Amino acid sequence: MQGVPILPRFARSLARAGEPLWFAFAVAAYALQEFGISHLAQDGAQADLRRFLVFSTTAIVVALAVRLRRYVGAWLIAAGILLNVLPMAAHGGLMPVSFEVIETSGAFPEVTEATIGRQVPNSKDIVLIGEDIHFEWLSDRFLVTVPGYGPNIYSAGDFIVFAGLALAAAQIVVGVVRPTAPRPRPTEA
Repeated sequence: MQGVPILPRFARSLARAGEPLWFAFAVAAYALQEFGISHLAQDGAQADLRRFLVFSTTAIVVALAVRLRRYVGAWLIAAGILLNVLPMAAHGGLMPVSFEVIETSGAFPEVTEATIGRQVPNSKDIVLIGEDIHFEWLSDRFLVTVPGYGPNIYSAGDFIVFAGLALAAAQIVVGVVRPTAPRPRPTEA
């Protein structure tokens, strides 16, 4: 009777034990990105820092998706962020939202025509006329009211990120609750 090889099994479990930590690091990088684009100014040194944060944290999250490639959720998170980066890169690190979408929603009466061309305070968004938006189909366009949070306008990339977060969290929880059984070794006849 051959025993189960302990060392390879231990190495696999040790490698997987760090995955929730890598996932937490990816979430922290995304949170840092959101903080930077929501709270740093649109001009001067803060704008340069904001742009650096957007692109560096995007690269980090995509690299972590490769590291966590066995989680489908990690790929969705990276894909959603990359979809958001396209219009943001075209607009100085800010996510464009059309004034027409905001006006039609009726959810943000404080945003007026005078806001066009400016960053919305405490937001990653810049209000533009629809025809001035590059990659408009990837910009913030969808009004959703979340209970406890309120109304907000999201992009297609945001929904993909949210789906990825939920899927990755579910995959991690299932992996912790029900770890992968060791593969049986072939027996000699």
